[in-house]
Amino acid sequence: MSNKRKKLWKGLVLFTAVLVVLAGGAGVLFGEELKITSSIRRLSGADRVYYMEAYTDYHFEEFLEAGGADSDKEVSAFLTKCISKGFYQMEVTNEGPACSVISALDGAGSHVWGRNFDWDGSVPIIVKCTPKDGYASVSTCDFKNITDSAEIVPEQFAYKMLAIAALYVPMDGMNEAGLCVADLEVNEGGMIAVDTDKPDLTVTTAIRLLLNRAATVEEAVALLGQYDLHASGGISHHLAISDASGASVSVEFVDGEMVVVDTNCVTNFNLANGDPAAGGESAQQRYFKLCEIYEGARGTLTAEAVKQALSQVAKTEGEWWTQWSIVYQQDTKTVSYYFYGKYDDGIQITM
Repeated sequence: MSNKRKKLWKGLVLFTAVLVVLAGGAGVLFGEELKITSSIRRLSGADRVYYMEAYTDYHFEEFLEAGGADSDKEVSAFLTKCISKGFYQMEVTNEGPACSVISALDGAGSHVWGRNFDWDGSVPIIVKCTPKDGYASVSTCDFKNITDSAEIVPEQFAYKMLAIAALYVPMDGMNEAGLCVADLEVNEGGMIAVDTDKPDLTVTTAIRLLLNRAATVEEAVALLGQYDLHASGGISHHLAISDASGASVSVEFVDGEMVVVDTNCVTNFNLANGDPAAGGESAQQRYFKLCEIYEGARGTLTAEAVKQALSQVAKTEGEWWTQWSIVYQQDTKTVSYYFYGKYDDGIQITM
């Protein structure tokens, strides 16, 4: 066991012991947290896939009012204060996903958005968030980004408390207005740290902001422009965003500037640079395959066709492989999940 995991385990034991000692008072001190953790469950028939509900923004407005965060460490410090009341130091990271996105119109005039999340092992948590003042949403978090281990699952009480941090570490999601957003790694690098007088957000807390507050691509881009965006996990990112009107963009960070590119397909290189070779062979192959599918169908793809497109660019071997594929039906607000390449065995959630 690594030193980091030993430290994590010792902290969890101490944290759990404190709650046991508090006993009757825990319901008062940790009432909001206990309500969230009581909703956590492993989905029936799913392999290491979990579900969590939060009828709260869980201090996110407070987080924004405090100026946000310019690093995973700052996000961790804020969550430590909220979740453990200072009894336990949390650590949150965002290891970059190598992923693919496609946006299309189905034959009935509705809009469909598909996303693959590729990485080296994960513990997915589907998070339904219903903030008091904001849009309800369904998002996906990799619990591994919180625990630094694909072996730890949110079943024991202490780990369930850690899972609350998933609200601040979404990899992708859709809100009730039909806005979809996903984080994708940029293999070529280049996300320069920016420090202006604007408040700060990490990439994943920016996703939470958009899910809570934005209904359209235009609103999402305007919101992002109000913050300095910072990389998570030591890697570069861009954000794929689409709305129920069919607008679809890649929001990229090039030479310290935010650049918005209209596109229906995104993988792991900045489209603003016009050089797909910068993303590597796999990113190029997946991008051009999705473009071929989209153009061959003249931009009209059913939800089933989008699922098939995702399966064609899914990574099934190597260090990074597809952990989950998602088909978002933006008009009906339906989310269909396919985990670990099991495209005949989906989990459907309707908002």
